[in-house]
Amino acid sequence: MAAMSQSINFFTSSSSSSSSRSRTFAVSKPSYSKPYVFKMNPRILEKFVKRSMSVSCSDPDSPSPVLVSDNGTSGGAAVESVNVWSPTAESSTIEVDAVTETEMKENGFRSTRRTKLVCTIGPATCGFEQLEALAVGGMNVARINMCHGTREWHRSVIERVRRLNEEKGFAVAIMMDTEGSEIHMGDLGGAPSAKAEDGEVWTFTVRALESSLPERTIHVNYDGFAEDVKVGDELLVDGGMVRFEVIEKIGPDVKCRCTDPGLLLPRANLTSWRDGSLVRERNAMLPTISSKDWLDIDFGIAEGVDFIAISFVKSAEVINHLKSYIKARSRDSDVAVIAKIESIDSLKNLEEIIQASDGVMVARGDLGAQIPLEQVPSAQQKIVQMCRQLNTPVIVASQLLESMIEYPTPTRAEVADVSEAVRQRADALMLSGESAMGQYPEKALAVLRSVSLRIERWWREEKRPEAMELPDIASSFADSISEEICNSAAKMANNLMVDALFVYTKTGHMASLLSRSRPDCPIFAFTTMASVRRHLNLQWGLIPFRLNFSDDMESNLNRTFSLLKARGMIKSGDLVIAVSDMLQSIQVMNVP
Repeated sequence: MAAMSQSINFFTSSSSSSSSRSRTFAVSKPSYSKPYVFKMNPRILEKFVKRSMSVSCSDPDSPSPVLVSDNGTSGGAAVESVNVWSPTAESSTIEVDAVTETEMKENGFRSTRRTKLVCTIGPATCGFEQLEALAVGGMNVARINMCHGTREWHRSVIERVRRLNEEKGFAVAIMMDTEGSEIHMGDLGGAPSAKAEDGEVWTFTVRALESSLPERTIHVNYDGFAEDVKVGDELLVDGGMVRFEVIEKIGPDVKCRCTDPGLLLPRANLTSWRDGSLVRERNAMLPTISSKDWLDIDFGIAEGVDFIAISFVKSAEVINHLKSYIKARSRDSDVAVIAKIESIDSLKNLEEIIQASDGVMVARGDLGAQIPLEQVPSAQQKIVQMCRQLNTPVIVASQLLESMIEYPTPTRAEVADVSEAVRQRADALMLSGESAMGQYPEKALAVLRSVSLRIERWWREEKRPEAMELPDIASSFADSISEEICNSAAKMANNLMVDALFVYTKTGHMASLLSRSRPDCPIFAFTTMASVRRHLNLQWGLIPFRLNFSDDMESNLNRTFSLLKARGMIKSGDLVIAVSDMLQSIQVMNVP
């Protein structure tokens, strides 16, 4: 008995009127007869699939090919594929993250973590051994913060991450975070931190002192600081981790009394409040991208980072301008732009910023310094939901496990905060000071990983209903077909309880559409480009592989099954659904 598979192929007729917006589907079983072709409204696709398709298991003893499919071309004619894969030394290999491979071998498909993890690299984690420990612990993206360190220091970190990927088999992406034009403190004279005690008087100055700073004196980077604040204003350091009251202004110096003691960190941001409202004076006119940021962006492009995160984004215009600049500077560059939502202006223009960006970061620390604290949770949920609706990856960041900078275990409230971000189904969680300068970076990462795994498993076991309606986002007819395929494939995967979704994608677009649907099973994303593979490492549920493939799905699937079985990552009888952005189709089959 031949190995059985089910497929639905989508063809677009070039002769039909575009205004009819109809699709042509071919439903076929493996046979040598021509499949019946008919037209169908894509909205009833899933109902049709449930009614018309019964998944046939492959006969494990059969010597026949694992997949027999009819490929289509424009006009709806069923023809055989002309792009036949031929084996070569390069095309017979597959690249996958070493930790994911080990985890899948030991625990199976369902054990894989869906929520991705971003770690900020700093003095505590910049060595090769420390970076390897983070990668083994589940780090998907390494973040370098241009607020701290020199470009030479950051270059050395980038080189170590690349070496780690090449030598140890990881696919850790690199994100460069710009400083932005925020108002912030200086470097504290080289000290790692300073403690502000209750009642102490500190001086905040805009003077550029050649000698060392006097005791309890902090340099401020914004020349108009002393003019903007008034006596009686409340000054918040790092979103309120330390608070001062302005008691006197003397030329360029502002005297402040500490009202809430705490730890002052180098280059922490400063915000001032007056009568319960944020003081926005002239500082609101500061450019989003400073002159230093442009130099850092040039550095990031030259070093080939995967993501550039822009601080204090106010509008989509800034994102579009930066994308044009990156393209002009390096036509071969594949740098994705992440918008950091951390200001009132960001919230006002949220939808247009998300649509323009390749990803979004919910920077809750700075955001909490510009809006009332009690509004931060609802703002986070709104941002996460809108990002998913618009198919833009979203990172929840800032103070997730702040106490673990000093202590080996988190507070229970921090664990609840992390679990809420996972329940909201954010693409990624990010460690900042916890991994950059904390005492226990590996333990902090282990907490994020274990909480993510537990909440994700709970969600699947409880069969939590999907409350979010995903709107149509396609901007073209071809994109509409891809969107319908991915939405239907994800629903089918849940209904049929398949072990994995396979997606063959050159650009990563169809993989991101599958991720947007948040299916219960993991998504194996096969791509030919190493840069696309690293970009996909930020998105929920995706396990990115690098694999050379052709337009012939039968050949691709046979080879993929062979390679993955040889590495012990899949086994005969596993049920998978395969889609592709080359041949618009859904195929259901058992691994032979």
